[in-house]
Amino acid sequence: MLTIEDVAEHWQLRPSAVRTRLKEGQLSGVKVGGRYRFTWDAIWACERGPRPPGALAGRYKTVLLTKRDIAQAMRVGVRTVERWMRDGLPTRSVGGNVRFNRAESASWIRGRFGIDVHDLLDVAGQAAA
Repeated sequence: MLTIEDVAEHWQLRPSAVRTRLKEGQLSGVKVGGRYRFTWDAIWACERGPRPPGALAGRYKTVLLTKRDIAQAMRVGVRTVERWMRDGLPTRSVGGNVRFNRAESASWIRGRFGIDVHDLLDVAGQAAA
């Protein structure tokens, strides 16, 4: 089970933003020892994007990327990433915050441009606890 801080890291948001989603009922959690804890299913339910398939769920436990992260890794501007989003780059949005799953992004870029960017996007990155 994840803490508020773990969820904030995964979403690349401040812990206060996670608390707001909890308070507004957008995120469900349980209190254990005075601290809220969350399951991955509860976290994914808050993300707008496809539900992680069972066998590939581990790929969805990594820290999500921002537009700036993708732009820096690909050495393009944020506006280019926004254009790619319009062209189909998959997103996993949290509220008004657009985020990207590393594996989904690498797969889309490989399909679109024929280049392997797994290392650039650190697809094998650390899975959150």
